[in-house]
Amino acid sequence: MELMEKIPRRKQAYQYIQQRILSGDLPAGTQISELALAKEIGMSRMPIREAIRQLEVEGLVRQVPRFGTIVHSLDRSEMAELYEVREALESHAAELIAGHLTGEDKQILSLLCHKIVLVAQELRESGEKMLSPEMMQRFLAADMGFHMVILRASGNRRMMKIVSDLRVLSRIFTAQRETHDLKIVTSVYRFHRRILRAMKRGNGELARYWMREHIRESRRLALESFDRRQAMGDARSALPLALPQDLLEEINQIESGEA
Repeated sequence: MELMEKIPRRKQAYQYIQQRILSGDLPAGTQISELALAKEIGMSRMPIREAIRQLEVEGLVRQVPRFGTIVHSLDRSEMAELYEVREALESHAAELIAGHLTGEDKQILSLLCHKIVLVAQELRESGEKMLSPEMMQRFLAADMGFHMVILRASGNRRMMKIVSDLRVLSRIFTAQRETHDLKIVTSVYRFHRRILRAMKRGNGELARYWMREHIRESRRLALESFDRRQAMGDARSALPLALPQDLLEEINQIESGEA
């Protein structure tokens, strides 16, 4: 409670609304009420309004004339563009830091790869075809964490902020919101392992190549997921998965220089 009181009200409101969007409590197309949110959080409408403005700048919500504020729903072309930007920036970051990873970064990246292996092993032993929501959470944390460590190691804070925002958007509207099978989990692990091996060996060109191929594969899966939902009339079949809180906090701290 004391910690919350130290956080500015605008930031409290921003984090609260962002988390509700990411968790699926406020799905795409939902109208956002400043008054209702103010009552939920227990504050005036001013910080709510400021938080909504920030979320609008970041693309999570948009203003619709004569209707109000709604949670933004990406179309197919916007989604493809997100992945194109990620491909350019993240492949550059992987090439940039190849041969320059600290011992700590190498250890963390190896650990995150191992966590994906553990999820794959657990899925095999369960006899199920798809990840459970709890396994999916751990997989997403390891997957996103891997990319965030590489971006952080690049030292380019602006690039990290841009990609963080893009990952927040793509996390809401893509295949990452649908549970994964063993084939997808194994594919992600293999890409991560190849990227890490290339960076450890100082082969920037190969690190760039594998990162580019990894994001292109993610883009393909995301667009296939989008097409399936469109064919089903956008049925609410996606899992309500929130981003891990530690990663959310890191993303939110980037802009303020606290990370």
